Amino acid sequence: MLRRMQTVSEYAMTKNVFTKGQQVALQSRVGLSPRTPMEFTVLMRLPDNQGKAQYRIRNEEQGHERVEQGSNLELTSSVSNA
Repeated sequence: MLRRMQTVSEYAMTKNVFTKGQQVALQSRVGLSPRTPMEFTVLMRLPDNQGKAQYRIRNEEQGHERVEQGSNLELTSSVSNA
């Protein structure tokens, strides 16, 4: 039986694993201000919170930073820091 190899983005989406520099969007915006930015850059992974991955993310245009659970993030694109 052949199994298809997962791409990095597929793995990130299924395992909530993101790396510094990746562009992400919030899956759920319930309870957020309409002015909350749509896209963020992952700054770093933080220690898990009750077994759930969490990340510090930032929107460069507005300088808006927040901590969000990996399960509420989706990958939009990947940026290399070359």
